[in-house]
Amino acid sequence: MHILEALDFHARFRPNDLAIIHEGGAATFLHLRHAVLGTAMRVRAAGLNPDRPVGVYVTDPFLHFVLVLALMHEAIPSFSGHPNYDPPPAGVEFGAYLCDRQMPFMQPAAIIAVDASWATPLAPGAAGPDRRLFKGPHSLVRIIASSGTTGVPKAAGFDSEMIDRGIEFPAKIGSLGEQPNITAIGLASGLGFRHCLGHLQLGNAQVFTSARLDMIGAIMRFNVKFVTASPVQIQALLEFVERGMLRLPSLKHVRVAGSVISPVTVLRARARLCPNVTGDYGATEVGMVAEAPAELLERIPGCAGYVHPWNKVEIVDDADRPLPFGAEGIVRIWSRSIVSGYLGDPPENRTAFKDGWFYPGDLGTMTKEGLLIIAGRVSEVINAGGVKVSPDLINSVLLGMQGVVDAAAFGVQYPDRPTEIWTAVVTPQPLDEGALIESCRKTLGGRAPQRIVRVEHIPRNSMGKILTAELRRQVTGRP
Repeated sequence: MHILEALDFHARFRPNDLAIIHEGGAATFLHLRHAVLGTAMRVRAAGLNPDRPVGVYVTDPFLHFVLVLALMHEAIPSFSGHPNYDPPPAGVEFGAYLCDRQMPFMQPAAIIAVDASWATPLAPGAAGPDRRLFKGPHSLVRIIASSGTTGVPKAAGFDSEMIDRGIEFPAKIGSLGEQPNITAIGLASGLGFRHCLGHLQLGNAQVFTSARLDMIGAIMRFNVKFVTASPVQIQALLEFVERGMLRLPSLKHVRVAGSVISPVTVLRARARLCPNVTGDYGATEVGMVAEAPAELLERIPGCAGYVHPWNKVEIVDDADRPLPFGAEGIVRIWSRSIVSGYLGDPPENRTAFKDGWFYPGDLGTMTKEGLLIIAGRVSEVINAGGVKVSPDLINSVLLGMQGVVDAAAFGVQYPDRPTEIWTAVVTPQPLDEGALIESCRKTLGGRAPQRIVRVEHIPRNSMGKILTAELRRQVTGRP
């Protein structure tokens, strides 16, 4: 079912029910439908080339969402830029940008300034434009940047069938959650895009947060029941709640997505936010893959969750041979919404996609019951003189220590001695490096960090994953 057909249905069947609450007010399903039609008229008048994708760089999340739906209405592929206005990934030639701020990378494409007036609904009784159709079921509809763990995001392309499948299966088992809801991970991400479309398809009320409508305020004002956020966003939410001794009685479900969450953070979330916390493991390239209840997240470090029945996950060795249950190896994934490769055919296509499988770059194990446990990133396992350790293990230990707000371990190589294990930590209090290292040794032994350095922040991508190469340069000045 096309998402715009779902919007048409809700606008007819329940026109006055709330669809979206945002900083500028609220939109019923009928209001949203008329806003999309009005915006589609503006898009059509701009004379955009339907064979060239359009980048959307707009801060206001409501206007951004309406623009994306209007481009779908006009059968024009779209890409949502990151709120930081980072350039889009290589491999795509854009025909135009709809933006509220011009950036140098937008040249030489057409640059069209947009503002809130673009989302003005059609007048009652006015005839909207007929929806244009993409050329075929496998036409490019949406471009999403991969998480960019290496610091270089890649462009993944999706047709309408892939988008529908990415929404359909999580919705069938209730993984999209209750309403009203907040998806703090924005439209620039695969998860944020799928969640926003999924909730719209289900007819769930959504709250779009922004600079003027923060997550805490939105939860308290609109009795939000369900929040999806990255571990970093959950950490920030917890700090705010704990500092102000706040309660959020309306909150019934917190879903953590984007990267593995530490058991200590899960405990804090259950105590301060709500008891029902679940973890979501997936990737832009394959969608939602597995999920875990709070009890497992607390008990098993690196727990990604039970693999969904419509997905396949295998653990393989360096020669791509499947390994037995319990053996650690390379994770590979197949799903019904898997992409076949990145646009522009970058070199990563040869390593990330093999024989119909996607290789996310994770190390892990699988139990007989279908529980996936992530041990770390293949490229980031630290080999310190023969002692191998995942940074995630060190990070989870440090995050359990009082005063540590964030942590990220990494290896520092030397030409004349073994690699050293360093860790950057964010803490509001003075750093006692020796005491922290000694505390780590009690748990980690020889895998404890040899240096701990205090930093103001740890660089992460939009999904909260650590940008290790950037962090290493930031701390040591070396690549």
